[in-house]
Amino acid sequence: MNAKTNRNDLCPCGSGKKYKQCCQAREQQTSNTQLLNSVPELFKQALKLLDAGKLDKAEEIYQRILTISPKHTETLYQLGKLVLKSGRAELAINLLRKAIQLEPSSLHYSSLAYALTLNAQHEEAIVYYHKAIALNPGDSTIYNNLGLQLSTIHRYGEAIFFLQKSIALNPRQDAALGNLAICLMRQGHYNEAINYFLKAIKINPAIALYYHNLLFCLCFDREAFANHYIKEARRLDVLLNSRASPYRQWTNATHAFGQPLRVGLVTGDLRNHPVGFFLESIAAHLDPSKIQFVAYSTQSYEDSLTARIKPHFFQWTPIANFSDQQAAQKIHDDGIHILIDLAGHTADNKLSVFAWRPAPVQVSWLGYFASTGLSCMDYFIADPMSVPQANMSHFTETVRYLPHTRLCFTPPANDINQDVSPLPAIKNGFVTFGCFQSSSKINHKMITLWAAILKECPTSHLLFKNHSLKDSFSKQELINKLAAADIPIERITLEEGSSRDQYLAAYDRVDFMLDTFPFPGGTTTCEALWMGVPTLTLSGMTLLERQGMSMLHCVGLDEWIAIDETDYINKAVYFAKHKETLSQLRITLRQTMLVSPLVDAVHFSKDFENLLFSLWRETHDNPL
Repeated sequence: MNAKTNRNDLCPCGSGKKYKQCCQAREQQTSNTQLLNSVPELFKQALKLLDAGKLDKAEEIYQRILTISPKHTETLYQLGKLVLKSGRAELAINLLRKAIQLEPSSLHYSSLAYALTLNAQHEEAIVYYHKAIALNPGDSTIYNNLGLQLSTIHRYGEAIFFLQKSIALNPRQDAALGNLAICLMRQGHYNEAINYFLKAIKINPAIALYYHNLLFCLCFDREAFANHYIKEARRLDVLLNSRASPYRQWTNATHAFGQPLRVGLVTGDLRNHPVGFFLESIAAHLDPSKIQFVAYSTQSYEDSLTARIKPHFFQWTPIANFSDQQAAQKIHDDGIHILIDLAGHTADNKLSVFAWRPAPVQVSWLGYFASTGLSCMDYFIADPMSVPQANMSHFTETVRYLPHTRLCFTPPANDINQDVSPLPAIKNGFVTFGCFQSSSKINHKMITLWAAILKECPTSHLLFKNHSLKDSFSKQELINKLAAADIPIERITLEEGSSRDQYLAAYDRVDFMLDTFPFPGGTTTCEALWMGVPTLTLSGMTLLERQGMSMLHCVGLDEWIAIDETDYINKAVYFAKHKETLSQLRITLRQTMLVSPLVDAVHFSKDFENLLFSLWRETHDNPL
């Protein structure tokens, strides 16, 4: 056939028809059929490439298939999952929506819901999980994923309902057991949570996350902490060590006189988070000729605080997508002298990297309130008030002291209104107590104490504010607890959490705070003090229980530290009756705080520098 035959010419085959209506049409149909017939083989090739980890090559083939067959549902689904792995959530959502239009299956609904979750479209994700359940009500995994999604947005009561359904369908589903334990823990049901974490570990003892969560939970029960914490930490220690090949030499981490120490910080919280709030001013005041901070961020999310703090770091490496070995190799190659964990057993921790011993000196500080319990951790930084000599047996690490406080609070950024208001009791004619702690910290003991205080102060009110109160189940549960203690609901105000500026403004309506126990406030206490609002705290034995005590001591408010429950009630009643004293304290408290060790970053940073060099000398007998 002549290649130059025009589409409108008579076909050379002699049919009498135009070429475009005859042989060209048949050739095109044959070509299309051949292409369509090639799709199954192309799809198999793509799956093999996926299995081999060659994601880019697999994506190319999936795109080729969609060029041939735009409605190939399984390719839309597989490509959606693939691009989601590389962080392209919007594209994944579009591909999965197309797959659903062609085939509305439970699997496709679940995958779309997951993609929406990663794109922070939480409410829509919940809708699609419900659609998936409607099509496949016997799939325990979907109930688990829905429960996890609900817990992410603090709807713990609903989350517990679906997680329990998941476990009823599959009692040995360790993921659902672990997620249920987290929800129970966040509602303050620590004993139940501990039992579910232990069940998850028994089913799947290879998941380190269950141990981290269990250890965190054990801190809230004094008896459980004393009897089980170190034992469970040692089980995790064995697991992490079995997966690591520790470095024995650190040739890049040599140190000569006059050179700065390279100090690595491992955390996912270099953002608007308590760790970020306490670290920001320290990083700004360290002498870079003595200490070089190097960040190893365990999550990719960044915000305004990240932008402010980054310039104070010598180097910044995101390791969220690194394997433990890759992260350890990077830290080792960077020649880090002292590696500091700022997370402990909290979210996004990388304690598993410390098991590789990528640095010659490894330290736990700031972001956790107990021992890591791990053999790879050399030191724990504390202060004499939070960890007295008698309590050092709570730690597997060697405890070393900063002289005044282990924490240094950074005042809120200037873009937030933070004017101190007059004492509200003067205008109201009654005292308003406040508790802005998470509902998980509000236990039966505290409610009983608060009921006694409200009874002694019959005109007083109590304002609660936290993110947990967004969940109608959690809110109702708190109301029921208060009612069971005979606290009249008309004397209670319940508010959801809010943005930080609105949160700080809420202190304008509080005369003083009532701290929780055994988990007192940290950032909340500092923010209250900054707004001129003192906190009444109850002292205890562990570092966690003594956190409020240590901070109040730093700002000279020792009279606000109760030694026992009776003292807590008596002090609350006393302060409530002395409004002029409260009013004067409100006026002067911020200035007192500014010159105290709790906020004085200049002196804290100098103490911190000295301690780090001391730790280096203890390990390496170098003349510095």
